[in-house]
Amino acid sequence: MRTRQYKSDPKALLEEGKKLIKTINDEKYRHKVEIVNLVLSGINPKKLSDVCKESKSTIYLWVKLVDENGFEALCPKKRNGRPTKLSDQQCLEIKSVLELDNSKEHGYNVWDGPNLSDYIKKKYDINLSVRQCQRLFHKLGFSLVRPQTYPSKNENNKEERETFKKT
Repeated sequence: MRTRQYKSDPKALLEEGKKLIKTINDEKYRHKVEIVNLVLSGINPKKLSDVCKESKSTIYLWVKLVDENGFEALCPKKRNGRPTKLSDQQCLEIKSVLELDNSKEHGYNVWDGPNLSDYIKKKYDINLSVRQCQRLFHKLGFSLVRPQTYPSKNENNKEERETFKKT
């Protein structure tokens, strides 16, 4: 069985790992550091993989990364994702238009996903789907309010309810 030839001192790495564990808040990062600490303390990665439910190749990779680059190499990287189509300034403008609640002024009865999509297309020449516009409402702090088409049960309006049922 081959043992790893460390580039850094394993004892120094283990001490650094023990100090680091006390300061970590991210659970995934903590898990990786704990596993590497266990390997550095002498536990066989093959046996450790059965217990911690990580593959032995993953454990070997983590140990190699720590040995060559330090524990910072195990830190999760920030993922950027797709850039937004609307700028922050455009979002603020849309929010101010929505807050004024002047949908009739722009040719719409109410502000909803399809109408907002059409408004953004006309104003900024940006295509956003209805679902994206619904998410944008939520992001800007608005929630969906559906008009009540059926008379309420809690009020004394049996006649209105019966009339509505007949139509």
